[in-house]
Amino acid sequence: MAFIAQKKDEFAKLPLFEFLANKHIHPNQRLIFAPVLDPLAMGLSDLNKYVLRDSSSNNKVQELINKYTYKENYYWYGYLQHLETLGFNKLMSYGDFRLLWGEETKKTRSLCSVLERYAWKASPIQKLVLAEALEGTATVFCEAALAVIVELEKINKKEYIYLGGSYVGLENHQILNTPEMLQVLAEIELSDAERQAALELAQNVFELFTEAMHELFGHSTTNSCKTVLQVSSISAFDRTLDCLDVC
Repeated sequence: MAFIAQKKDEFAKLPLFEFLANKHIHPNQRLIFAPVLDPLAMGLSDLNKYVLRDSSSNNKVQELINKYTYKENYYWYGYLQHLETLGFNKLMSYGDFRLLWGEETKKTRSLCSVLERYAWKASPIQKLVLAEALEGTATVFCEAALAVIVELEKINKKEYIYLGGSYVGLENHQILNTPEMLQVLAEIELSDAERQAALELAQNVFELFTEAMHELFGHSTTNSCKTVLQVSSISAFDRTLDCLDVC
């Protein structure tokens, strides 16, 4: 738990999150990577339903993980609603698909495939480590994106469904910090080998997400929101703008 907290603090210092916090860059440009997250968002839903969840198990840790996967099962639905509100519900061209499945986005696109390999036939404790590492990265990411969405809400006079005012209580998504989980964990004794395997798994998950965040940062700083997937067509703006200009 302490190691995951440490890696979460390091993760929060990545260049992407400094970029998201830079109010000299228009919010549209800071959120330009949103469509690139499509494979990751949909993949996380499948990871929860088909890999992390095991309804046949009577293991106490696994039962709590199952509860978590059901709670997170509608992540993809909220994400798609968020993209629609932002104006991304456009017909996609062949060039758009090349962006989502091209060399530029391979780290983000393949992330869930690697996570599935880690989780496949993993022990409940390993699944718990994986889920908590996922929550650590998600909390940092969502808090950073939420701040940008709040800026857009003020400009657009509109509430965004997923990351806007309706998305509150990020701490409620934690699964380790509940009394039920803490009681279960207090009863578990890990061997040195099991502890080392858990630490290595957490390290690997944070490395995967770090590579993906670097990829998103590169995408955001080398593309204009006027040209990538028609981000600048968001109807809230009644004038042509250069998304790389300061506000």
